[in-house]
Amino acid sequence: MRLTLLYDGPYLRILWDFESKIIGVEWKETTSAMTSEEFKTDLMLFATHVEMRKAPSILVDVSKFRYRMQPDVQEWRLRNISPRYSAAGVRRFAFLFPQGAQIPAMMNQSAPTEKFLTRAFVDAEAAERWLTERAMAQDPGGEETRF
Repeated sequence: MRLTLLYDGPYLRILWDFESKIIGVEWKETTSAMTSEEFKTDLMLFATHVEMRKAPSILVDVSKFRYRMQPDVQEWRLRNISPRYSAAGVRRFAFLFPQGAQIPAMMNQSAPTEKFLTRAFVDAEAAERWLTERAMAQDPGGEETRF
């Protein structure tokens, strides 16, 4: 991947790969001091970048993510951010965990209201392959679709 830095803030970096059309977030360890409002602001900023680029694939590196998301913030994200991703044309969303991490099962599934596939990985190359593959896949609504 040949990445272009779109934004570098206190808590995250937003990166874009024009060739693969993957847009990504690298969360920083400073997220340990992030407030819920700062998290929401950064997610809204990222969603704007997704919309501007009509990115079909998102890669979120959570290997250094330290913010502890409360249930109400997760619900806010599902109501306010996920629909923006879907409207922008996102088809696949991948989380990147540190090598050796135990990935919770919930990280390998989309929320019922999300219209894109979600998977978690511990290997960046595997995540990138999955994000760019054109194989038949089952969408969250249960239909077979070709990407």
